[in-house]
Amino acid sequence: MSENNNQNNVDAQLHEVINLWHKRASSVQDAHYAAGNYYEKKYLMLGMTVITLSAVVGSLEVIVPIEWIAPEFVPVMKSLSGLISLVVAILAGLQTFLKLSQRSERHKSAGARYGDPRRSLEEINILCAESTEEGKEELHRIKQQMDSLASESPELPEQILKKFRPDDYAKMHS
Repeated sequence: MSENNNQNNVDAQLHEVINLWHKRASSVQDAHYAAGNYYEKKYLMLGMTVITLSAVVGSLEVIVPIEWIAPEFVPVMKSLSGLISLVVAILAGLQTFLKLSQRSERHKSAGARYGDPRRSLEEINILCAESTEEGKEELHRIKQQMDSLASESPELPEQILKKFRPDDYAKMHS
């Protein structure tokens, strides 16, 4: 009877670990997808700003002839045009330097890779009903896979980490 209780405790602990890891893998997967969307939005906003401002400057210089502008405003208009062009150049440089589209893709890829251990954990719950030993071996393999994913995946932005893993965020900032 005692051996049977021991086995039930082991099974319960194993299922508890599986459920915890499944929840964590799902949360991290969702967080990486959210981070991918976050960086994609930033990339698009920055890109649209660059396109809009450069189109405005280029169009105004062509559409509004210099003769139509009162002489006292010509220097102001030239300065304003130059300033907007400078802002466009800085924003375009930031767009390249920050590599927001690559960050977006890396996070989306990390999210997709977390789907594999998540699905394996779902499957292992069934395996454990048949063989606890086989379940433990599979759980060890999944642990190694999740450890590897954690070290290879890009760091989550702070606001995403706060949303998806508030306990981890609180530990890091206490």
